[in-house]
Amino acid sequence: MVVTSSNFLGDYERFFRTLAAGQAAGLVVTDAPAENSMHTLHRAVLRYGLPLLTSRHGLPQWKASLAAQVGELSIAAARQHSARLGMLLDRFRAAPTDVPARIAELIATEYDADVVISARGQILACAPPAAAVTLGPVLQAPDRRQQTTPSGHFARIEPLADTLDGFLAVARRDPFTGSARALIAHAANALGTALASGGAHRADGEGHALTQIRLAVFQMLMTGHTTDAQRVMAGVDPGLLDSDEARIVITDCAQAPRDAVLAEMEKHLDGAALSVRCPAYPQHIISVLPVQPGREDACERVRKLLESFQSTRVSAGGSLPHPLRDIATAYGEALDALLRAAQRAEPMVVTATRTPGLAEILPVAPARAWASNLLRPILTMQGGQEVLHSLGIALEFKTTAAARIIGVHRNTLHRRVTKAFADIGCRPDRTLDRVVVSLALQIIGAHGSDLSGQDTASLHDVLSGQGVSAWAGKFLRPLAADPKDLLHTLRTWVLAEFDPDAAGAQLHVSGRTVRWRVQEAEPLMEKDLITVWPAGDEDPGEQRLSGIRPLVIALYATTPPGAARPPLPDPTTRPAVVSGALS
Repeated sequence: MVVTSSNFLGDYERFFRTLAAGQAAGLVVTDAPAENSMHTLHRAVLRYGLPLLTSRHGLPQWKASLAAQVGELSIAAARQHSARLGMLLDRFRAAPTDVPARIAELIATEYDADVVISARGQILACAPPAAAVTLGPVLQAPDRRQQTTPSGHFARIEPLADTLDGFLAVARRDPFTGSARALIAHAANALGTALASGGAHRADGEGHALTQIRLAVFQMLMTGHTTDAQRVMAGVDPGLLDSDEARIVITDCAQAPRDAVLAEMEKHLDGAALSVRCPAYPQHIISVLPVQPGREDACERVRKLLESFQSTRVSAGGSLPHPLRDIATAYGEALDALLRAAQRAEPMVVTATRTPGLAEILPVAPARAWASNLLRPILTMQGGQEVLHSLGIALEFKTTAAARIIGVHRNTLHRRVTKAFADIGCRPDRTLDRVVVSLALQIIGAHGSDLSGQDTASLHDVLSGQGVSAWAGKFLRPLAADPKDLLHTLRTWVLAEFDPDAAGAQLHVSGRTVRWRVQEAEPLMEKDLITVWPAGDEDPGEQRLSGIRPLVIALYATTPPGAARPPLPDPTTRPAVVSGALS
């Protein structure tokens, strides 16, 4: 910054050109000149892009006061820089795995900045948690040391050690001072040394192994191997799964990097949860939250965490507490809650009250008799319970996603499903057949099986009771007042076996219109019917049944006499084949 008197401004065009070329911070003109000459001066500084301050005080006053202030600021800045270097050194005394997060937090706090540390293609730390979003465009070009973000922030990138293929990225509202640039460079050099050391490599290896163990434990819980999961987890995190019940929370990272959200989640939950990267949906994090008497509900910690990611639309859905053996049920419940969060545009929805499931409103004895009869070929085979468990997960979620969640190859799970359906007498490629089998599985799960054969019932008997009709009317009530008669569209769509074009032909509208109307019904019923959520291009012929199943049953139970019902198959009513003859 240059301070001069108006009396010394002669050839100011040349003077301003020199200041602009030297990137001067600004110009102070003392002994402010007469008003009529100010216009010429203002036009000149605007032409060269120089900030201008005019003052009525004389140059001697500026010399006396400014020199003292600059001296004081220089001393304060030197002391502050020294203190920051000391704090930087303290951060490197932490465990190797904690160093990146502590360094990021220090720089973010001291310079009111957004900080991202990345190495080997992974984000190691973000401060604040949404920094990776703020710095998103900058991170796409880490070779450019100085950049400006779309929001106008000044960004600086310092490379780490060559072997790490990483960098330290910092963005702030104000330009970087020399001391700030120096400290960031020191931090990057020290980070490179720390992360490239043998200890860091070992920490990375141990961290990867621990990640795989945690995922394996989650998959054991999903497949009903609760005792095995507790035994394995006891050697990694003693006491974490020593509870009778647990919640599931699924976090959708949306625009935020999943690793950054996971790091913040582990910090906020502080050992109170088993959190894993979802193997099926790349934007999801799954957390098993054991319910411990006398401890704070971990769901509230997740809710507070989401406040840090408001700008990135991170959301979460949580289940009710379920026994550890029913974690698969809790997962489906949490996924439905996450869907409701998306439909309501809320950051988090946690299932608050337990509503009776479809299997629980059916008449128990007839329902159990019908389901046991339908599933008899599986219930009576060796290892039948494990087949039922795998079949239930495969039907609740699309086959590829289900295979990844429980940790088996997709083809293996597909073969199990195909064989089970063949044994039962249904077709796995037909959605209504999948609805019927999944309903039978839910009934067995709720009421157990009865293979005595003393009671017999058909599916129509099970779905024709007054209790079912009352439940169905309540389930369909949100559609009753819609002026587009969405209920009629849904009924036609189901009767057309979920083919929008075939339904459109019946309704004299296009298939696209049918899709739109079904999608309009989804937020009214808070169900996923046709959107296929979470999104994915695998298994295009399959649908999640959590929304389809109750809709089909409700339409079946409320069909007026003489009208067409959804064509639900019932293999239990077919005559059995004995010695080549019908009996």
